[in-house]
Amino acid sequence: MFSKIVPNIVMANITEEFPLSKRNYVFVRYGSQVCIGWIEALYFEAYNHHYYADKPIKDLNDISYISLHVFVPLHLDLFTDIVKEGCYILTHHIPSNIVYHIKQNSVVIEGNFLKLVGNEKHFYFDYFG
Repeated sequence: MFSKIVPNIVMANITEEFPLSKRNYVFVRYGSQVCIGWIEALYFEAYNHHYYADKPIKDLNDISYISLHVFVPLHLDLFTDIVKEGCYILTHHIPSNIVYHIKQNSVVIEGNFLKLVGNEKHFYFDYFG
C-alpha cells in the first residue's frame, strides 16, 4: 500500500534520477522518532575501512554509513536542530535507518528551524510521523 501512495518507498526514494548526495535531506529513524537529517557525508566500506564518498549514490546498499545533522520534531511540520540541552545532534547512522529521501523544495530553513512543505509534509504526517 505504501508504494502506491509514497513514490519509490521501497528504495527510500533514492533512484538514478534522484540520487542521494551530500547536503540532501532524508527522513531518518533516530531512536523512537522519525526525524529529518541533513547529509554531512556519505561513506563506503572497502578493505575493512570506511572511505568518504564524494559521488551521489543511487542505491542505499552502496554506502556503509552516513553522517547527519539531525532536526528533531518540534510541533506538527516544524523541526529544530537544537535539542533542549542547547546542542546540535551530529551523528553517524547506518543506511538502514534512512526512511525516505526528501526533495530540496520540500524543506524550508529559517534559522534553527526546518519546515516541511509539499508532498513530503503529507508523507510525514500520514506515514512517517
